[in-house]
Amino acid sequence: MIQRINHVAAMIVVAVILLSAPATSAQPSTMSPFGTTTSSAPATSAQPSTISMFGMNTYFSGRERISRDGDAGVATLVAKGRQIGAAWAREEMSWGNIERNGKGIWSWDLFDQRLGEAAQAGYGIVGMLLTTPAWATVSDCSQRMVRYASAGVYAADYWCPPANPQDFADYVRAVVERYDGDGINDAPGSPRVAVWQIWNEPNAWETWPGSPAEFASIWQAGYAAAKAADPTAIVTSPGLYIFDGQWRDGVGHGDGLRFLNDVLAARPAIWASFDVLAVHPYMPDVAPDKPGLYGSISLWGRLNMARLWLNSHTASYGGSPRPLWVSEIGWPTCTAAQSYCTVAAAPQLNAIGLDALVGKSEDQQANYLVRAYAIAMALGVQHVSWFQLEDKFDGSAKNFWQEAAIFGTVSEGYRAKPAALAYATMVGVLAGGARFLGLGSLNTFGYSPTSLVPSARFHLRFLTSDNQLVDLLWRNSGNETVNLPLEPGRTAALRDRSGNLLNTFVSGGSARLALNESPIYLIQNTAPGLSMTPNSITSLMQSGAPQQRVTITVSNSGSGAITWSATTNAGWASVETPTGQGYRSTLNLSLSPTGLAPGSYNAILHVTSGAIAQDIPLRLVVSTTLWRSYLPFVGR
Repeated sequence: MIQRINHVAAMIVVAVILLSAPATSAQPSTMSPFGTTTSSAPATSAQPSTISMFGMNTYFSGRERISRDGDAGVATLVAKGRQIGAAWAREEMSWGNIERNGKGIWSWDLFDQRLGEAAQAGYGIVGMLLTTPAWATVSDCSQRMVRYASAGVYAADYWCPPANPQDFADYVRAVVERYDGDGINDAPGSPRVAVWQIWNEPNAWETWPGSPAEFASIWQAGYAAAKAADPTAIVTSPGLYIFDGQWRDGVGHGDGLRFLNDVLAARPAIWASFDVLAVHPYMPDVAPDKPGLYGSISLWGRLNMARLWLNSHTASYGGSPRPLWVSEIGWPTCTAAQSYCTVAAAPQLNAIGLDALVGKSEDQQANYLVRAYAIAMALGVQHVSWFQLEDKFDGSAKNFWQEAAIFGTVSEGYRAKPAALAYATMVGVLAGGARFLGLGSLNTFGYSPTSLVPSARFHLRFLTSDNQLVDLLWRNSGNETVNLPLEPGRTAALRDRSGNLLNTFVSGGSARLALNESPIYLIQNTAPGLSMTPNSITSLMQSGAPQQRVTITVSNSGSGAITWSATTNAGWASVETPTGQGYRSTLNLSLSPTGLAPGSYNAILHVTSGAIAQDIPLRLVVSTTLWRSYLPFVGR
């Protein structure tokens, strides 16, 4: 029987093998990828070279972690994030900490250490360029801090705008240069920060007690400085909370797209100062697709609105279409016992109609995580960063955002919430370039911005890079049992939100599925097979010439990964990679004429994968002289 690693559970199963005790039954009820302790991050320096869908707000470099988590705790969290499949870490590169002691006096040690650890573990890094050291803030910072205090809106002094945008630009250029990974004036080990984000949520007074025009000045200066230091870096817009495109409450909060319009009105050149539009479509008290919401403020509606804003402004201002990212989204797991999770504790939240209790159960958090990612992928969002991995304040901030973490605090042993396992399962199923094919045949959801979201069945279909067809299904309310016709020639496996293998009843070419608010994955595979390119090798070599390497691509003509082995029946043909694994992998072969008399030699490269075998004919022609022919030279 062919040896295979199911792409669906590859990441989960690998983590089980490495970190968990062996299962005691053939079908475990939970495939947990989480160890209880770990002393260091996985040893790899291979940061990703391309943007992927799966990011996480990690805050490894937060100063708060020094006393709360320590080096061992941060190492544990670095490892846990990678174990669940987070490929990109969003980190605060706080100016207020890096240059806090005066102009040109830099404090790099903490950031060098933490970013080095993240890079070594294999994270891509998104660096947020934000906060202002006391020496650089506007002169009226203290007055701004109390402007809306009577309404319960408080801003810390380090969020005040810088008095001189050039000071901000100088900080940006120094930070980007240190972490551009080019080996010149870099931090030790040259960790690479490939993406930079200028500030965070400046459309909220708490994180920008200033005007859109003031923000435009530091944004443009910061973008130019980042690109001067690293022209290859991606620089995103600030992460902006979005609601309906127009909302404003009169006490320092406004919709992010409205804020962007004000910034562009103040300084139209800002249109050329971001490579990606990053939004925060938070809706912490409701499901992303809750029945009864107006379509425009559902998650589907908010992301669609952001895309339309990009399209319309591109038509007006020019330039190429830009990607859409979600740099923060999450649902807190608050309970009624946590008074800071109620609107009464945060009166400004009334303006956007939040429920009395801001938070959901841990089970709902896990459901909403998968549903939010799926909706984002369906709408062409390039990257989503979940908020957050673990609360760096360990609950001391007393706000509902801390409860959005998917791992508990150090006092809880960094326990994994169900959402952590849901994240790992989702990455195992959909990572590696899964492509949204469209809404499936069972889908009953239809988007209308001016209508209420109906109670509906969601059926999203994806094709993975290793040719697995993935049907992701759920209901936004209620329960039902449905039949889904399978694609001809494919077998099916059914997994729940946590990766557990479920019994699938198949009859007459259809799978019978029980649907509810917890998403399920139906994975359809085709039978594995060997495919090799090229399928024959002929080489002409001169006697005494050095060995020649030949590269062969070994692929699975079916679905998923395969494991293969290769041998030859001739000493002049040596297999450098006798085994390999993957949906597509490389077999290296060396040919050598050493010790061979002139003549023609034939051999076979024999490749097997379980019960499947394929032979590639090899031919080596050895000659004492190789004649080269040239095209005639024609001149006039």
